[in-house]
Amino acid sequence: MNILIFENEYTFIENAFNYVNHRYFNGDLKFTVCPKSQDLKPFKSIENYDHVFIDISLALKSDLDGFGILKKIKDENLKVKKITIITGNNNISKKLEEEELNNYPIIVKPITFHDLKQRLG
Repeated sequence: MNILIFENEYTFIENAFNYVNHRYFNGDLKFTVCPKSQDLKPFKSIENYDHVFIDISLALKSDLDGFGILKKIKDENLKVKKITIITGNNNISKKLEEEELNNYPIIVKPITFHDLKQRLG
């Protein structure tokens, strides 16, 4: 399974992804990590991934934050199989609803093995 992760602080969540990969998926998950939105080229290649994890607050040098990535997917009508939002903000649901982007599951940091396995399973 090919996984795309938009996350500028991947080192803080890397252990969770590696553990779940080896414990439950026999190491078969392949991760691509993009610290900035513009690191994925062409952006349309997002459709080639089985699951996309999007951190809402990316690096200041990122052209788009997580909201911008979600809007771009929506506006360009890209066919993304699965999307999960990663955030450190427990109250993100309201903001997602305001932006009309509230149909995605959310994992709140710190990421637990159980939550991650459940999203990937």
